[in-house]
Parts: sequence; structure tokens; C-alpha cells
Amino acid sequence: MKRRTYLSAALVAALAGCSTSEESDDGPDSEQPTAQLFDDFENLDAWDVPLGTLTADQERSYAGSQSARLESGPDNQFRIVRELDEPQDFTGVRPTMAMATEHEADMVIQLLDEDENRMVFRQRMHSDTPLVHNNFGVDTVDGEPDLSAINQVQIIRWTADDDKGSVWVDDLRFAPTPDVGKVMLHFDGGHESTYTRAFPILDEYDYPGVAFIVPSRVREDESATGEHLLTDQLAELSDAGWTIGSHSMHGQNLTTLSGRDPATEVSDAKAWLEDNGYEEGARYFSYPVGQYNGAVLEAVSENHSLAFAGRYPSQGAAMNPQLCSRVTGLSAEEARTALDLTAQLGGITSLTFTRLDGSSQSVLRETASYVNELESAGDLEVITPKEMEDSFVIQ
Repeated sequence: MKRRTYLSAALVAALAGCSTSEESDDGPDSEQPTAQLFDDFENLDAWDVPLGTLTADQERSYAGSQSARLESGPDNQFRIVRELDEPQDFTGVRPTMAMATEHEADMVIQLLDEDENRMVFRQRMHSDTPLVHNNFGVDTVDGEPDLSAINQVQIIRWTADDDKGSVWVDDLRFAPTPDVGKVMLHFDGGHESTYTRAFPILDEYDYPGVAFIVPSRVREDESATGEHLLTDQLAELSDAGWTIGSHSMHGQNLTTLSGRDPATEVSDAKAWLEDNGYEEGARYFSYPVGQYNGAVLEAVSENHSLAFAGRYPSQGAAMNPQLCSRVTGLSAEEARTALDLTAQLGGITSLTFTRLDGSSQSVLRETASYVNELESAGDLEVITPKEMEDSFVIQ
């Protein structure tokens, strides 16, 4: 039985020194990266369907005349497989694919070499959206895949008994990764612990954090009730190089609001940031509780240059900058694993924290220390949302 793990010593050695395409140079003055088209799903004959069904849908498409509609079979799974005529090189890239679904679920894309070693990519997608690109992160590495000689591509979804709705896919591409891994440290919700607990830790290493705040809860001074940031604390974070972004006006799930309009929640928060001197941070958004639908995506895309949701680390350059991936709720061990993966395979990882207590502060402290260790070895760089926007968004 093959050992399933994020990384192996042999895999690291095989990938050492591998670079991405010319478009993925790391500097802010480099050309913007491009994503290579793998399949536009205009002809489905190249795909075998061992599980579930695959049909063309000319009523719905991201580009071209149709998309591919996938439905699970009795075993609650669909799997489509494309055997490549000649081995292809997928070193230093991540999949990005337009998707829509009737039920929230994770989608999986696997790359297999001739020995069936595989790299597994995954991303969570939500229902009630049009076909939109999702930037996949790395889930696991199974065996020691030779990414320079991939023979097979698979698209998979597992479903529950009550979750057999359709999934539509289109425009499968592969986006380059920066060969030196990039990491961002996000803090959602604008809690005062971002200043009292997180700021001293990141300041020790001179790392810029990203505070996604809830403007309606920002406090003018200590006399105001609550546990959210004070205006003076926000200013100090900004002066220290932190990005002050938006978590919406009230920080609530924008897909289930009662009595408030999601578009207004998004635009009002942006206006507050701009009015209070945080024009750069006003370009960036973190979806409350990671939830969105078509209306929320539209509102966010009209107001922001980058927005963050999803679940998996080490994405490539963003084909859809409104759905940049992030990782939440990590233990120290899980954060370390995600950082190892990013350092050794490249890509971009955003680690997200919320309100910090003693336990989560300890996780952050261990995480920042390990980031510093990897950075000192030249294996990782801490970046800001602006640096991602400038260098790692597909044009």
C-alpha cells in the first residue's frame, strides 16, 4: 500500500530546483502570469467515465458553446478520466477550473504518473453561483509522483446520499506557482486580540499581517463596549505595515442576511475604509464564515481586487482573484504541514486566524517562528495582498 502524505523526502529531492514558466517570475516588475488551457470541454470524447455520468450542457458555459455536466451514480461518486497520449509536464502549476454545483462540496483533481503515484488538488465550491473559476490548492501527495511525466488527469467528487445534484465544469487550466513559496497571515473579524496578541508576535519578526475588520464594530475609545479594535490600534497596525481590509460592514454570513442587502454590506465597508485612510486595504476582502453565492460574488467583484475563501494551501497564481484560497482553524501541527508543503512545492498559502485566546495565540507564535525558520533558509517569503495582486493574478 502506498504511503499517503503531504510530502516525502524523495519527492522534495525530485522537485528541488524545478522552476515555473517564464511568466511566473517573482518580482513585482515581472510580467503577469498566464494559465495554460488544458481542456475547454467542447469535445467530451477524450474523457472516460468509470463512475457517474458526463454530458454536454449547451445551456450553461464559462467560455465556448457548452460545459460538462457531471452527476453521481449509485455509489455516490463521479469520476472522469483523461488518458494523455504522451506524458506531459505539470511541474510548478496548480489547476484552476470553472465550476458550478447544486450542492456545496469539495472537488478533486488528480494528476497520476505511469506508476499511479498522484498529486491530489482540492477546493471547496458553494452552490447558487454561476460558472466561476476556483483556484485549487494541494490536498495530499500519494507516493512519489513524477510531475514532469503525468499520464492521466482525473476529476472526482464524492457525495452523500442526499447530495446527488449536478456539477458543471468548464475551462480547466493550469496556473504557474512562484517557485519560492509565499505566505500571508490573515486575521478575520477585527477583534482586539489582533492588536494585543497577534501584533506583538508578528512585530518580533517584522512580518506584515492582514486585518480584515468589521467597520460597524470598530471602537472609538476604551469607553465603548465590545472586544473589537480601537481606531488608534488600527492606525498603529497600518503604520507598522499591516493591511487593513474588509470583512463586510457587520461581519455576518452574507448569504443568509435578514433585513440587509449583501451589496450594501460590501460597499459600505469599503467606503468606511477609504474614508478612514485605508484606501489600499479597501481593495481586499475576506468572506464572513467563508460563505458566498452569486449575488455576493458579484458585489465583491465590483468593489474589491482580491477576496479570500476556500480551504486548501499552496494555490497557484489566481485565475479568479475573487476566490483566492485560504486555510482556517489550524492547529500548530497543521500549520507547520501547510508551510512545509508551500516551502517545498511553491505556491501561495494564506493562513487565517480569528479571535485569539491563549491556545490560538500559542499556535500563532509557533507558526510565526516556523515561518521565520523557513524564510531564513530561503524557502519561504511573507507577502501582502498588494504583492499578490501585483504579481500573482492571471490576466
